[in-house]
Amino acid sequence: MKKLIAVVLLTLSASAMAQHHHGYHGGYYRGPNYGWGWVAPAVIGGAVVYAATRPQVVVQQPSVVVIPQPNQLIVPYPAPQGFHWEQIVDASCNCNRLVIVQN
Repeated sequence: MKKLIAVVLLTLSASAMAQHHHGYHGGYYRGPNYGWGWVAPAVIGGAVVYAATRPQVVVQQPSVVVIPQPNQLIVPYPAPQGFHWEQIVDASCNCNRLVIVQN
């Protein structure tokens, strides 16, 4: 799509530059016209084509990675007064369990 737009804009700017009459003015000859009238359409057309064909830069935000600490004890609620949380190994399932133990 960008290439199509670039070709159309180049065609339009080229046709705008080709509109002078090479020295003929109102039926009489004025001599060659070597002015700078082509510069503005060429610069504008070049800027538009450059902007249309320039690659888009996408900046991705770095992702946040949270690594849980292995010895960090996560308790569902604060222990009541006179008790504390402990993590013990249950022999029946060979897994860690969080239990409330009296002080």
